[in-house]
This record gives sequence, C-alpha cells and structure tokens, in this order.
Amino acid sequence: MSGTGHGTDAQSSDAEGTDAQPSDTEETDALGAEAQETGAQSSDTLADGGRPDGSKPKSPPSRRSVVLSAAGIALGAAGIGVGLALNASGGGHHASSPYSGDLRTVALAAALENQAVRAYQAVDEALRARRFGPAVPALAAFVRTAAAHHAQHAATWNAILRGARRPAVTGVPLSDHARLMDTIRTASSVAEIVSAVQDLEHRAAQTHTAAAGSLAGTGPAVVAAATIAPVEAMHAATLGYVLGGRSPVASFLDPAGALRTTELTV
Repeated sequence: MSGTGHGTDAQSSDAEGTDAQPSDTEETDALGAEAQETGAQSSDTLADGGRPDGSKPKSPPSRRSVVLSAAGIALGAAGIGVGLALNASGGGHHASSPYSGDLRTVALAAALENQAVRAYQAVDEALRARRFGPAVPALAAFVRTAAAHHAQHAATWNAILRGARRPAVTGVPLSDHARLMDTIRTASSVAEIVSAVQDLEHRAAQTHTAAAGSLAGTGPAVVAAATIAPVEAMHAATLGYVLGGRSPVASFLDPAGALRTTELTV
C-alpha cells in the first residue's frame, strides 16, 4: 500500500523532496524506511485474517477506491464551509509564533502527522516487545506502513511551510500529546492500544477535512488536505476491522471533531 496520492503539478517539487527526505526526525526516517519493506502487505494481510481474536474480517475496500470516493466527500463537505471549525474559537495564537493565518492550519496538520508517527512508533515498540502476548504480524505490518504514510504527510505539510519561508514543524507541539502517549504506554491490551490510534486517525481525518474548507484558494495546501483526509479515514476504518467492527470510510470524515489551531502550542 503506497502513501498519499499527491500527484498534482503544484506539488511535484514537494513530492520529490518527500522522496528524498520522508521525515524531519531520525526516528521517523528509520520507521518509515522499515515500513517500505512491508507496506505492500499491510491492508491485504489484515483482510486475510489478522484480528487479535483470530476471527476473519470481511475484505476492506481498496485504497484506490477509498481515495477517489472519499476525497470527493472531503471536498464536498469543505464546500459548505465546515472547515471554519479549525479557527472557531478565538485566541490561542502565540505572539511569537512564526505561523499565522492559513499557515497556522498547515502547521497544525504537520504537528498532527508528527504525532501520529510518534504514536505508531510507540505501538510498534509495544508489539515488538510482545507486551500483549503473541505477535500479530498483520497488525505490526499495518502499524509500520501507517507510520510511513504519516511521515510522508508530514513532509508534504512541511514543504509547504518551507515554501512560505516558515520553519518546519519537527516536534509535536500539541496540547494533548502527553495524554495520548500516556494512553498508549499504559494500554493493557491490543484492543486498547488500537482504539487509541484509531481515535487519533479519526481526528486527523476530521481535521484535514475541515482544513480543506478553511484554507484559502486552491493551492497545494488545499490539495494536500483533500487528498490526505481520506487516507487517514481509511487508516481509521482498517483499525476498526481489527477491533471487530465495520464502519464506512466516509463516516470518519465528518469535520465536527476537528482539532482547532488553538491546540497548537507554537
């Protein structure tokens, strides 16, 4: 399974940079490189029967069909202005912040992607240590692949920031990051840890959908938001299969739960 489909002319130079440097941290680079070896197997393997309880889920939709259909949903939702939720509450803008206006939304998206990479790294470590019992190879492969996708997404957002002569977001400047990592580190079962990253993916999908409606114009940032959103939603839906459920990918694109820029701490 490949990363996002950012195939527009507006982002061709960014895409080349992403290939050369898939992440802004050494940890992300290491995990992303490893994920490339297992990426093509992740969702297909899960579909073949990779739930922790041994049951066999129904086959999920292909990534191509998900991206093509859900991207249209994301843009349609954006068209009615739902993206304004990102900046709905006033305040929260740091006086010394290098990010303002639409670039603050871009920075928020980059921070979310970095957070997802760190979260999946923690999940990967827990699975490798067999903290929850026997290994679940299909889940481990998906975790590494999803981490690689998020590294690519972060690189895309950071390329936009650099193009605007703003610093890349290399850490996780989000107010809830410590709480999320504590939830992952203290999880006592596969179901708990999968639920934590599914919530993260759901929020990321919602935030990108909202961004597609709040960002001005039709430039690279809007394209990035609209094409990344359905990939995050697909991740959330795939994790739902692991938990034994079945939810339409589009159900994760409602922007009501989008993260606001006030939660960005820089």
